[in-house]
Amino acid sequence: MMRGGRIVDLVRGSRRFSLLATDSVPSLEPLNEAIFRTNETNPANHCKDQDGRFYRIPEAIKKQLFTYGGLPNEYNTLSETLNELCIMVRKPSVELIDYLKKTNFDAPVPRYVLYGNTGTGKSLSLAHILHYGSTAGFILVHVPWVPNWFRKFKEVSPSIFHPNKYDHPIESVEWLRHFITQNGPLFQKLELKTTTTYTWSKREITAEGAPLSELIDLGLNRAKYATSCIAALLDELKKSANSKQCRILVVIDGFNSFFSPRSRATRDDRSIVLPTDFVFTDAFLSITRNDWSNGAVVVSVDPVAHPTELRESSLPRYLLGKKGFEHLDPFIPIEVQNYNEKEFRSQVDYYIERKWLQQLKAHTEKGRAELNFTSGKHPYSLMKLVAPY
Repeated sequence: MMRGGRIVDLVRGSRRFSLLATDSVPSLEPLNEAIFRTNETNPANHCKDQDGRFYRIPEAIKKQLFTYGGLPNEYNTLSETLNELCIMVRKPSVELIDYLKKTNFDAPVPRYVLYGNTGTGKSLSLAHILHYGSTAGFILVHVPWVPNWFRKFKEVSPSIFHPNKYDHPIESVEWLRHFITQNGPLFQKLELKTTTTYTWSKREITAEGAPLSELIDLGLNRAKYATSCIAALLDELKKSANSKQCRILVVIDGFNSFFSPRSRATRDDRSIVLPTDFVFTDAFLSITRNDWSNGAVVVSVDPVAHPTELRESSLPRYLLGKKGFEHLDPFIPIEVQNYNEKEFRSQVDYYIERKWLQQLKAHTEKGRAELNFTSGKHPYSLMKLVAPY
């Protein structure tokens, strides 16, 4: 490919591919948006008819759902560059939405595990599910990327209320802000209340029958209580769901990190604080058990959520380990694979339509074949491959 007078070759194995058109410039046919876009913006209506097509998420919905995370960083940056957020309707999310529509909410919560190689689109499938949950009236309990709590935390401190456990004060405040941003109007409308009295200090008490918003406000204003406020909030939400006051959709990306044998947090004696030593972990493992009803749990497992030496397989049994697998069992596994031919062509058409891929040869079958071979139809590899062109 050529940009700014440079020729960049794409290498795969022992073969070298150049997307520089050496023959005459191909005639460009106008793209048919009906092939790679759908006008159906309500994820509840997405089905096989929209498979492989992009739908646009309005800016207001993007701010509500993804201001504090939920989209891969590079994809979020790309959406800002392209001046719109679009997500491809793919089989895993359509399948999962169909399951959620048919759920018996009187039974214990069903649990679904998205798995697949890194970069195949698990996080974007979860974003699609998250959008569905919001439109369907679920209270969202969403964790954008679990490993950040054990690798990129700002502060870790011993828990005030849980002996031998540790809190994330700043991350807890951020998560509470994320929760109220996603659920704001619905949460206020439901007017959920506490079922017990919480004593935080001699002067600070959340009384039984107080609005759950008081727990959130306390955590937002008093960081040292924020992690315990989250634990109390999740426990109260389970009780509210059991009593049919609300319906909850739990969505967690990188769930296997809760069972990782590594963490960058250390104690004063330099010993490692494992993920299982955090109050966060106990709280979110509690809400992913199937000891409550009127909701659903959707998580993803990813090799990148584990240390480098523990990324040999992308299968749930390997990534979750014995304890993690037993925690979620029984669950329904859903694999997220590389693009099929239709999805690959749709993605290339979208890049061309947004002028992200400007190389003229990409309009030709030969150019697309080169992109197909070089990327292996791997979504993340394709995104990185076309970025300079």
